[in-house]
Amino acid sequence: MGLASALYSSVSGLDVASTAITVTGDNIANVNTPGFKERRAEFADVLGQSIAAVGGFSQLGAGAKVQRVSTVFSQGTFESTGKGTDVAIEGAGFFLVDSVQGRSYTRAGMFNFDSQGFLVNPEGLRVQGFGIDPLTGISNGQLGDIQVNTVLSPPRPSSTVQMSVNLDSSAAPIPGGFDPASPNGTSHFRTPITIYDTQGNPHTATVFYTKVATNTWDVTVGLAPTDAFDPVAAAGDQFVIQGSTQLVFDNAGLISSITPSNPDGTVTIPFEFSGLAGNPVQNLALSFGNIANAGVRPTTQLASNSATNSFVQDGFAPGSLQAISIDREGYITGQFSNGESLNLSQLALANFPNVEQLQGVGNNRLIESRGSGQPIIGPAQSGNFGSIRANAIEQSNVDLATQFVRLIIHQRAFQANTRTVSVTNELLATLNNLGQ
Repeated sequence: MGLASALYSSVSGLDVASTAITVTGDNIANVNTPGFKERRAEFADVLGQSIAAVGGFSQLGAGAKVQRVSTVFSQGTFESTGKGTDVAIEGAGFFLVDSVQGRSYTRAGMFNFDSQGFLVNPEGLRVQGFGIDPLTGISNGQLGDIQVNTVLSPPRPSSTVQMSVNLDSSAAPIPGGFDPASPNGTSHFRTPITIYDTQGNPHTATVFYTKVATNTWDVTVGLAPTDAFDPVAAAGDQFVIQGSTQLVFDNAGLISSITPSNPDGTVTIPFEFSGLAGNPVQNLALSFGNIANAGVRPTTQLASNSATNSFVQDGFAPGSLQAISIDREGYITGQFSNGESLNLSQLALANFPNVEQLQGVGNNRLIESRGSGQPIIGPAQSGNFGSIRANAIEQSNVDLATQFVRLIIHQRAFQANTRTVSVTNELLATLNNLGQ
C-alpha cells in the first residue's frame, strides 16, 4: 500500500513538472510578444493520509499539484518605434478595445486608423476613448470609439489686428486728406493686411496713412472693390473705405490720442466682405500697439522712413489634418495645415481590483471575470492610472535568463520523479519475486 502511494506521488510530481515546463516554454515563446506578461506555475502539496501514533498524529503526503498559474503584471521595457499610433502604458492600466463580442483589455498598444477613421488594434477592434468638448478642448468624459474624421479644422474670423508702424515725421502734410480715387497721391504710406471672414476666406485690406497736419495723421482702411460687399462708392474710387481714425503724436513721436477710438484704445473697423449673403458686418478691433501687454511695439512718428514693424491678427483659414500626436495624458491632438492644433480624442484606460484574475482570450487581450472585479475606467495620469508613452510599445516582461534557470529546475524535478517511479517499480518487482 505504501509503495503504491509512492508511485502515485511520483506521478503527480511528473504532472506538475510537465505543467511548469509548459508554462515556462510559453513564456519563452512570447519573449517578443508586445504587452505579454509572464506566467508562473504555483505548486501546492497534497495531503494524503493522517496516521495516529503514540506521539500524536503523523501525516503522509500524496504528492503535489498545480495550485494555480498566475500572471506577473510587472512593467515591461519600452521599444521606440517612431510610429505615431504606437502607444504604451507606463504604470498601471489597460487599453480598452470593443467589438460585437464585447469589451476586452490589452497592454499592447499597436494601433492604426482604419478606412473609416476609427483607431483599431491589429484585429480591427475599436480602441475606446473619451470625446472632446468643442468649447473647452478637453475631455467630456463620454466613452466611445475613437474616430478621427475631422478633415478640416474650422476657420476663425479675424476679430483683432495689432500693428506697429513708424511714420516719417519729415513728411509734408497733404491738404484735403485721403482720397480713395487717388490713393497713391493722397497717402504717404500703406500697409496691406490679410484678414479672414466667417467662412475662412482671406481678404486683403489696405491701411493708408496720410499726414494732414503737424503730428497728425489720418488712417483709412479700405478694400478693393472685388473684396467689398458693396463695391459701389464714388465714380473712380479704387478702394471702398471700411473705416478710419486719426492719430495725434506728441513731440516725442508717441501716440497722444486716437479719434475715434474705444475705451481700450482700439479702433472698430466694420468690414463688409464680398461673397457672404445678407451683408453681414464683421467688426474688427484695430490696435496700433498702444494696448498694455499686447506684445506689440507702439506706433511712432520719428524721423525715419515709414515702415511696418509688426503685424498680428487672430484669424485663420480652415485647415486640413496633417499629422497627429499623443501626449502623456492620452490626448490625441491633430496638427492642421493652418498651423492650428486641436484635441480630437483622449485614450481611456481601465484597471481592476484584482488584475491577476483577468482571463486571457489570446491575441494580447484579457477579459474581466468574477474574480477580477468590475473595471475602473479613467484617463491616464489620474487616480492610480499610469501615463501614456507615444511612439513606443511595451515589450514582454519575460526575462530569458530567469526562464532558462526555471527550465533547468523543472527538468531536474521531472527527472527526479522518474527516478522515484523507477525505484518504486524495482521494489514492487522484488515483492513479486518473494512469491516465487
